[in-house]
Amino acid sequence: MDYEISEQALEAVVLCALKGIEGVRALEAVPRSLADVFRRGRPVRLESTPEGLVVDLLLAVPYGVAIPELAARVQQEVDEALFLATGRRARAVNVTVGQVVPKEDHAQAG
Repeated sequence: MDYEISEQALEAVVLCALKGIEGVRALEAVPRSLADVFRRGRPVRLESTPEGLVVDLLLAVPYGVAIPELAARVQQEVDEALFLATGRRARAVNVTVGQVVPKEDHAQAG
């Protein structure tokens, strides 16, 4: 039996994993050019390689959290969610914290 999982479906899996982590949200970057709309303007980017999926994340986190520990948890949760959905482990989950926001602002935006 052959099947494919679309990039949009994989992105949805990643976003659902992020929603399960308190204090984390995908950061919609404001594009500076038309090229940015298709590249960097997306908070979740995926690349499928023979060795596994490569996930690039652009995130906003609240002020006061330990970013290294939070990034490690994001990597673990995203890898696990993708494994459960696809049976494949992520080769890499690259986390970029693009914004640190006051906790009250973060709560309103999330």
